[in-house]
Amino acid sequence: MIDVAEALLRIQRAAVVVQPRRVRIEDAVGLRLQEDVISDTDSPPWHRSMMDGFAVISKDFVHSSDCKQAVTLKVVAKVGAGETTAIVLKRDQCVRIMTGAPMPAGADAVIPIERAVSGTSHAQAGEQVSVQDPHFRCGQHVSEKGSFFRAGQTVIHHGVELELVHIGLAAEVGASHVVAIAPPRVSIITTGNELVPSSQVPAGGQIRNTNGPMLSAAVVSCGAEPIPMGIASDHPEPLRALIAQGLAADILLLSGGVSTGDYDLVPKTLENLGVECVFHKVCLKPGKPIWFGVLQRPAASPTLVFGLPGNPVSTLVCFELFVRPALEKISGKSLVPKDRDQQTARLTNSVQGSLDRPVYHPCQLEVGKSGLLAKTLPWGGSADLLALSLANGLLVVPKECGGFVRGEVVQVIPLVSRFRDKSE
Repeated sequence: MIDVAEALLRIQRAAVVVQPRRVRIEDAVGLRLQEDVISDTDSPPWHRSMMDGFAVISKDFVHSSDCKQAVTLKVVAKVGAGETTAIVLKRDQCVRIMTGAPMPAGADAVIPIERAVSGTSHAQAGEQVSVQDPHFRCGQHVSEKGSFFRAGQTVIHHGVELELVHIGLAAEVGASHVVAIAPPRVSIITTGNELVPSSQVPAGGQIRNTNGPMLSAAVVSCGAEPIPMGIASDHPEPLRALIAQGLAADILLLSGGVSTGDYDLVPKTLENLGVECVFHKVCLKPGKPIWFGVLQRPAASPTLVFGLPGNPVSTLVCFELFVRPALEKISGKSLVPKDRDQQTARLTNSVQGSLDRPVYHPCQLEVGKSGLLAKTLPWGGSADLLALSLANGLLVVPKECGGFVRGEVVQVIPLVSRFRDKSE
């Protein structure tokens, strides 16, 4: 039996970033980009008006007493967004222009529509309009062609974790797809003759399948894609068939069947299917029976296989400690999978430990005036989901530690999806 640190080290060595795939930009938020996105166009693609108004020649305003006097111009055309004009503007002329429209040849500034002091702001071609802009300057309210970026320029770099704004930027430069590390696919199998779907009323000796839905939600919280495969009975052939299907994913999670009982068939079945055992049993409570192995795939990254204990609290603790870091690693989100980030907190009650292994005790974390506070919860054991539902962290009681009393400083692991530091 190995300790938690050694287990994490072995997972780190086995976990390989999944192979990149071409994905639609609409599906790429949160993914790690694996190829530069290069623009196929200048942005803006032309000299573009930033205002509704009149496209003008700045020289027409040079002698207007520092632009304080109105200047009368002849409207020779009107151009809106999505339109162009072949007119070459001459002195004492202007073009009625809309926001986003291309500037006509010869024009080098825009007078906002509200600066029209006589005539009509909706003047049509052939009409006169007087405009006055005391703050006029050449180039005002015009975005020059290529002032944002140029054709051939890298606009999103390899390694960036894509956000919403990157999707819009990719669309602007014509990248309908990007090469990225797509969300890992995670097969989920729960085992046990006693299990029935959560929607079903259990008969005698049966219980509802809690781990399947819980693990699916946990996988989603990591940004990965769950593939629920249902319940496998404790019979060799059906179990083998379902596991064989699940091994096609990037990670296979099995819940139950990993201890040493007569019906704990998972380890042997996995090894018969070519999965190499990396470790079986870790020194911690809850979660001691956890099994981890690797299946090498010739045309893809290896499949990581976690055999999680069947009791729900053990399942979730092992997911947080071991599976979540592995998912972060193969998603390209961190260089190495690591233990859930531990923090120090001051204990507000007492807690007992265990002499033979470290205990990860459900607790409530709260930010107080003096820092982080931890309160352990009454815990009925590794099947007590109610206690865990009230927790937003795990308090670590080291091996051979009899426990802690109120006021002592302890190590805690915030549960990523539950704890929010309200002081931030």
